[in-house]
Amino acid sequence: MGKVLKAIVDLPLRELNKEFDYLIPAELENKLEIGHLIKVPFSNRKVSAFVTEVDAEAEIAPEKIKKVSGLIYDRPFFDQNLLNLFRWIAAYYHSYLIQVIKAALPPGITENKVSRKKLKYIKLKAEADEHQEILAKLNKRAPKQYLIYSYLLANKNKSITLKKAAEYAETSRQTVYRLIEKDLLEVYADYIDRIPELEKLESESAAETASLSEEDHQVIDKIFASVLASKPDKFLLESSHHKQRFSFLKELIDKSISEAKELIILVPEIDKDLVLIKKLKAYYQDKIALLHSQLSQGERFDAWRRIQRSEVSIALGARSAIFAPFNNLKLIIILEENNHSYKQQEHPLYHARQVAVRRQKESKAVLVLEADSPSIESRYFAQENKYQLLKLGQKDNKQPKTELIDLKKEVEAGNLSDLSQKLKDKIQLNLAKKQKTLLFLNRRGYGNYVICKKCGYVIKCDNCDISLHYHKNEQKLSCHYCGSQKNIAEKCPECGSSFISPAGIGTENIVKQLEEIYPTAQIKRVDSDIKHKAEKIFNDFKNGEIDILVGTQMIIKHDFYPELNFLGVISADTALNSSDFRASESTFQLLSELKSLLANKKESEFFIQSFKPDHFSIKSAADSNYDNFFKQELALRKERNYPPFCRLVNIIIQGVEEKKVADKALKISSFLDDWGEYYAEKLGAVPAAIKKIRNKYRWQIILKFKSFRNREYIIQLLEKKFKAKAEFKIEIRIDVDPYKML
Repeated sequence: MGKVLKAIVDLPLRELNKEFDYLIPAELENKLEIGHLIKVPFSNRKVSAFVTEVDAEAEIAPEKIKKVSGLIYDRPFFDQNLLNLFRWIAAYYHSYLIQVIKAALPPGITENKVSRKKLKYIKLKAEADEHQEILAKLNKRAPKQYLIYSYLLANKNKSITLKKAAEYAETSRQTVYRLIEKDLLEVYADYIDRIPELEKLESESAAETASLSEEDHQVIDKIFASVLASKPDKFLLESSHHKQRFSFLKELIDKSISEAKELIILVPEIDKDLVLIKKLKAYYQDKIALLHSQLSQGERFDAWRRIQRSEVSIALGARSAIFAPFNNLKLIIILEENNHSYKQQEHPLYHARQVAVRRQKESKAVLVLEADSPSIESRYFAQENKYQLLKLGQKDNKQPKTELIDLKKEVEAGNLSDLSQKLKDKIQLNLAKKQKTLLFLNRRGYGNYVICKKCGYVIKCDNCDISLHYHKNEQKLSCHYCGSQKNIAEKCPECGSSFISPAGIGTENIVKQLEEIYPTAQIKRVDSDIKHKAEKIFNDFKNGEIDILVGTQMIIKHDFYPELNFLGVISADTALNSSDFRASESTFQLLSELKSLLANKKESEFFIQSFKPDHFSIKSAADSNYDNFFKQELALRKERNYPPFCRLVNIIIQGVEEKKVADKALKISSFLDDWGEYYAEKLGAVPAAIKKIRNKYRWQIILKFKSFRNREYIIQLLEKKFKAKAEFKIEIRIDVDPYKML
């Protein structure tokens, strides 16, 4: 019998979440490695699979082992080190190994939809002393051919494609082929990397960088000393000024790559940090590879291969860039480590920060977690000396003048508008001075819900257990979860009355109010409903063509507003009122980030409207006092036994039949009651805060653990008893270290 390998097949089913034995055919002996993508027979079809072990010991009888059908790509996609990381993620987050592998690798490869791109190039065939004679003949008889030949001669040391030569001469490719037929040119094919082009920075103010203080240089030297010594240290960096991030990154990167070190930089959202990304790309050019979902499949494939071939030293991207296949990884930097975007909400449910901690340990790399207001967990770990706390940009960090506006007092004074009198006066003053106004409200649409004012009935989505949002421009009710829409009913479905109207506020509603107060002002909104227009709207605002811009979190674009000196928050209570133990933290982080858009601007002002202006998260953000917020929030977390003082697991049971879902949830809850000594607290089983999404009813059970070992034991019991025997149309989803528990 020939050699045996093990492979994980591209079929994400629980019963297939294991590695299968396959015989290596003679033509592939000594060619296959870990990470190769192969074709294998499975049941009655052929499927893609990744090699996870070569020279393996067979676990089944030799006559039952099937043979590998073929090799899909010549080069492996990952090595043993990355495979070890994939296995750890699958085990820690209780996901299928194939799900982890596919989340990490370039999309489309298992379907063989993407490969390296080849282009046709041309070059001159004649000797150097023959060119002038050839040009003289062409100039008389074929002027277009003369132009092409001259162009190639002038660029003889460059690679010129057949297409580019034809475009230069403003002619068809047939003209190029005539030169080939005359034996004057030679055509050849070569691979080309698809490298995404980024538009250049539009202004000098966007391209400018902030200088670093002596203290900042000392911070960089401390981090680099660990990089140089290959010490796997973890640093938490409190960075108070976004403009200094480029200067900080540039100096640290320059030092690292000068020593042939490779590094990964993560950003939470590409659009938010586009200015920073453009600066880094412009400065490092071919030394940097971008990895994120906005790239085409071909661009991501080529970026992955360039990293594997050690053609770049820096990988920059969102969550999945943590898997960049470097061989000599020595530094991982996570910008805005507090951002919830680092937690994936679809399988595999991993958190990039936690994965980075694991990869840093395995690679003996240095980890830098950066944030203006660090997550409670990270700041606590620094307090417990698990991370080294460093501070960047603390000197001369000017904060805008901040005003807290109590909306309760506005109501008492008879102002029932969503805009306080102080905010209206400030906007009027800005218009008189021809200064811009940026307003924030984290709710799109015209109204949060449509209500019958006679019986109180709220119109909800047929597929989801949430109220529909009213969008006035489209005259539609929309669900912000499943995307379904319906027309507004003329009469209440419950009582038949005609007293139906929108309630609550959204960006459309605020724009309407502003247009009534300031009829001559240019007012626009930007949110995900008009995402396709966002770039033009932002540029118009930047260029002074818009006086007042109202937006959701899309307005948070670092280093993007050089002349902005006023920002108003319509309501700071949106995040605070959510049923999430992280509500206070989310509120503080959001307000702090909005405030940072005005940092170090002359005479800038920041208004915060709230019905709870004395809440410690809002007051601390207004005062730019992270330490005070951290102290109070940590005390509450400890009192209520939430992370970082416990480990959370969210068990979600969902399906199309409400009774079956409820019965299964209660059955699991009853089973868990018998194992109560293994966990600190059980919440539920109860219907989820959003009871129904996309026609699936949802119940949940939240478990709190003090011990990692106990958590693993209970999850394994649940998987064995319930997930392994899951009923048809009922899904049991286990979310480890959850971030969204709605």
